[in-house]
Amino acid sequence: MRCRQVCIGRGSLPENQRKRSNCSTSGDLMTYQCLVLGGNWQLAPHREQLKTDPHEVPVPGLVDCAQPPISWQEHDFIWYKTSFECPQIAQNQHVFLQLEQVQFGAQVWLNGQLIGEDIPCYTSQWYDLTTHLNDNNQNILLVRVGQKHTLPEHSAVGNDQEKLAWIPGIWGEVKLHIYGAGRIPWMRIIPDINTGKIHVTTEIEKLSDKTSNFQLQLRIREKSSGRYLAESRNADVTLQGAEIVESHFEIKIPDFQLWTLENPFLYDLEASLRHSAGTLSHKKSVPFGMRAFEIKDGHFYLNGERKVLLGSNIAFHRLLADKQRGNLPWDEAWIKRALVEIPKENNLFFFRIHIGHACNKWYDFADEHGILLEDEWAFWPSSGSKEQTELEFRAWIRENGHHPSIVIWNALNESSDAAITEEIIPRMKKLDPTRPWQHIDFNEDHPYIYSLGPVLNGNKFGYSRSIFELEKSETPSMVNEYKWWWLDYAGNPSQLTEMVAERWLGRQPSREQLLQHQVFLTRELGELWRRLDLDAIMPFVYLSAGEGATANWFFDPLEELKPKPVLQALKNTFSPLGLSIELWDRHFLAGEKRDLRLFLFNDSDQAETVHLQLFFDGHPENIIFEENFQLHRGEHKILPVAVPFPTRIGTYQLCAQLSDEQQQFIADSLKIVHVIASNRTPAGASFPTLAIADPDSEISDYLNAKKLPFVEFPAESENWETVLLVGEGVWKIEKRTREKLTKFVASGGTLIVQEPELGVTLEKHLRLLDDLKIKLEFREEKEMGGYDSYIFIEDPAHELWHGIAPEYLKLFNGALGGEIVSQHHVLPNRDFITHARCGLSLCIPAVMEVKYGKGRVLISRLQMRGRLLDTNSGKGLYERRFDPVAERYFHNLLRWSRGK
Repeated sequence: MRCRQVCIGRGSLPENQRKRSNCSTSGDLMTYQCLVLGGNWQLAPHREQLKTDPHEVPVPGLVDCAQPPISWQEHDFIWYKTSFECPQIAQNQHVFLQLEQVQFGAQVWLNGQLIGEDIPCYTSQWYDLTTHLNDNNQNILLVRVGQKHTLPEHSAVGNDQEKLAWIPGIWGEVKLHIYGAGRIPWMRIIPDINTGKIHVTTEIEKLSDKTSNFQLQLRIREKSSGRYLAESRNADVTLQGAEIVESHFEIKIPDFQLWTLENPFLYDLEASLRHSAGTLSHKKSVPFGMRAFEIKDGHFYLNGERKVLLGSNIAFHRLLADKQRGNLPWDEAWIKRALVEIPKENNLFFFRIHIGHACNKWYDFADEHGILLEDEWAFWPSSGSKEQTELEFRAWIRENGHHPSIVIWNALNESSDAAITEEIIPRMKKLDPTRPWQHIDFNEDHPYIYSLGPVLNGNKFGYSRSIFELEKSETPSMVNEYKWWWLDYAGNPSQLTEMVAERWLGRQPSREQLLQHQVFLTRELGELWRRLDLDAIMPFVYLSAGEGATANWFFDPLEELKPKPVLQALKNTFSPLGLSIELWDRHFLAGEKRDLRLFLFNDSDQAETVHLQLFFDGHPENIIFEENFQLHRGEHKILPVAVPFPTRIGTYQLCAQLSDEQQQFIADSLKIVHVIASNRTPAGASFPTLAIADPDSEISDYLNAKKLPFVEFPAESENWETVLLVGEGVWKIEKRTREKLTKFVASGGTLIVQEPELGVTLEKHLRLLDDLKIKLEFREEKEMGGYDSYIFIEDPAHELWHGIAPEYLKLFNGALGGEIVSQHHVLPNRDFITHARCGLSLCIPAVMEVKYGKGRVLISRLQMRGRLLDTNSGKGLYERRFDPVAERYFHNLLRWSRGK
């Protein structure tokens, strides 16, 4: 007999929203049935209101989808209501209600009787309805849900400080299971791709008080065709009392097919539990794939082959707070477009489900279409008791362990909990021995460099190891968050991006600049991680709340999923056949030659022949390098190339381009190049009478090499126009000398203080002149800030910037990340004019001028060390070397010092 659901109030449930599944063949004496209670339910903030003025809400969904809308934030609890008729076959059987996913806490009533309550929000809640059913009559089901704050302290619901709202609701399917004398609560399937076998553990639970004999049979079929391939021998099981027993099976699949990204082939394991009387008590079907995922030699392996995981993050529960969300997360066509089609169009195939298990349907789609997932619990940081956490973790693994798409478990985001990592997870690994756990088998890193942090991190910064540690890690290196550059639906900075945007783009960047810089960072950092040969590369965040702190990669409306340009950039950067130019320097002399390295990547599943060209954009006819390469599967190749730079000054892009054997474009790598004319050495009237204190003698050596006159400061003669104090030379001014220097500046002289913070590790106060002090303080910035490589000019017409375009002050040559200004505070105790600035919100003065009497003091923080003498140019990637812009700036300093 067919179970029928009746919706109360606003019309009956449409036929296409009534579901029945897992029924036995007609030859069985009893048909196990599963009724899905989906569709529209009634909703009200008070139980009594369900009778008089109910709202209507879809299940699954959340309470903010109610019609007419409900002020859900104003009520601690909200009531759901539906009804169903139970078939005759349910008489004398056992009927259980399954709430697959409900938040936050549920209390269940049937026909006016309290059945029970529970608090898991991400895994199933089960209720025995058997003794409270109205046979052959309408049954009234009520489910009360709460707000997050109504959960008890021991709840493992978790935390997320960036989530816009915690909206309650029944967000998973609701099912009614009709069992016979027993059921199969759980089946574990462990595939062995080496033997073609699966190892199966089943639990059998007796639902009556009497001793019962059961017969269990397992069969394997292809999910797509339904064709049966193998079966187990029948297992006879006797249960006494209320107990659960385990049975173990080994079944070989003939000519099995692997589950792969390209061919996500699925099987069904079908278990039939028959009572000794011949009735079918339960039929359970679990999909699975024949695949293996493991860590070996410090890398990830899928089906025995190394796999570099390329993708992003889906913050599903943040998405649930998006005002445009509606019922999209439960719409199958929308899910497929968001989770499968758009990612695969853009070379993404791996996602971290961030801060909370998603709707179960998403994992089914990932299984069916070849998407890999890292499933993360909603702990940022952890919450609740150890006992409740273990209870919910156990349910999490048991309910989801069959998904071939899930390849990694993750318990904690950017936090630690010894009870979880040292006690609970080891027990979970026994429950599922097939998957690695982040925090245990490897660590994740969130290098928010070139955004919240500096261009590159040579030390631990934020929640990330240095780039050198990432490259040499003995366990897989996963960067599953990076690129702190989040733009809302309109392309404007999110709240967390506002202070970062000015650091890299200057004041009031346009929407187009913001979107293009997101593209630039996507390419630059993605290529960096591939050059470092990392194992998982996942910028943050593909899908989340568009109005939230971290936004997403789509323009509005959310329903249409219109990608921002960042996704096209990822398509290029994550191309399985990819490439990258290793180049951080941006300033080159006209006609200069430089030895560079090109990286080629073949992360496809087969050998490929590619055609490589290297040229400057706009001039593809002038090929610098061109060659065909045969790349083996998984091969990463490094090519040294000598590059002659253009002889004409200007700004270019150095372009490396890959194409296939038919000359069809595959991917490219682009690097900004400023070609600059050689600087003329200042002389005559443009060069001041100079006294210099330079303990390291680098600037002195430069002046000598250029045959520019100067005297050591202090000197017997005081016929100076300009005094230049460099680095530690600032610290060594004695009182008597300071008095002379004070008089010199006050009477119209110029004092230049160059990088006075050099060598300061804590805090130092320096008296430059009698009543002019500067405070030097190393900034302890471990999560944001750091050194700066982008400097912004206040007045481009100022003499200091003659011949220096604003774009030239983005990365000096050499040093880690092209560092220009160090991680210090440098502030004088008198009013000053800021000529250039940098840092988050551009709050760090980089060049300051203090008026003093008739003279002036210039505090310059732009680093010229190691960048003035061509003979000192370093060969290493991060060694300081000659920079024509740094040299030009030094010349401008000297010329400016003669002005009045």
